[in-house]
Amino acid sequence: MTKTWHLIGKIKSQALTESRLQLHYAIQFLAATGAALAEPLPDYSHTSLAWHPGLEVFVGSAIQAPQPFQVALDPVSLKLILLNQQSETIATLPLPGKTMATGLDWLQQAVSQLGVDGRKIAFLTYPPDDFPDHPLAHGAAFAANQALALSELTDYYANTHPLFQTIMATTEDATATRIWPHHFDLATLIMLPGTKNGSPLTVGVGLSPGDASYHEPYWYVSPYPYPETASLPALNGHGFWHTQHWVGAVLTASRLTDPVSVETQQQQVESFLHAALETSITLLQSESSVQV
Repeated sequence: MTKTWHLIGKIKSQALTESRLQLHYAIQFLAATGAALAEPLPDYSHTSLAWHPGLEVFVGSAIQAPQPFQVALDPVSLKLILLNQQSETIATLPLPGKTMATGLDWLQQAVSQLGVDGRKIAFLTYPPDDFPDHPLAHGAAFAANQALALSELTDYYANTHPLFQTIMATTEDATATRIWPHHFDLATLIMLPGTKNGSPLTVGVGLSPGDASYHEPYWYVSPYPYPETASLPALNGHGFWHTQHWVGAVLTASRLTDPVSVETQQQQVESFLHAALETSITLLQSESSVQV
């Protein structure tokens, strides 16, 4: 068991929505830089982020330049950071009080000084009605005085990252753990042998900070192609099956055992993840055995 787990639940999980949306918009600077300046990859992972456990920041793709760099975000202070290859700070911009446009202007100018064309950086666009709307998209400034809620949200990522690293290291054909800018989920994808109805078998294991499905952080394990929902088995750790629009095992933050401790929280989340992963693999393999 990792000794780095931070107790979560200091703020009610359903009260994190506003800070989560502001953080979701803030990471778009990192995604935009990767999309414009990193080497394109077929799975679009050059637009994704990673969690840096040493610095406790989100980091974007490494950018090859006369002065190589990465764009990072301190999720508690909402500070944009340019890092060199040694993860040392080159420049910073606190986002509170700034608009998305102001932040983009600063970023374009700052990276141009490192030898790349910062004018190429533009925010990603997403399918209509599939990215949260917010006043930040319409010229509002990032809010200040969010440190407590942002710290709580950050703990979800910091706690979950080593759990997913363990899954990735001990599970064959699991992708690197990434944070995707579209839905802001931390996830790894496990590829399984075989197909079902012509589709490859996969299991997505992730953490969402909250979305249209659940307005609070939740962990999920989603087998694909989706299994039949009529007789899904019971889950460990107070997890349950989500079956509307997508199918997956879910553990919401509000279902963490109360009263809680660091040990019981981590054990509950680990128990849920490992049991749901094993169950999902079994479901896919049993259904694919007659439809490979």
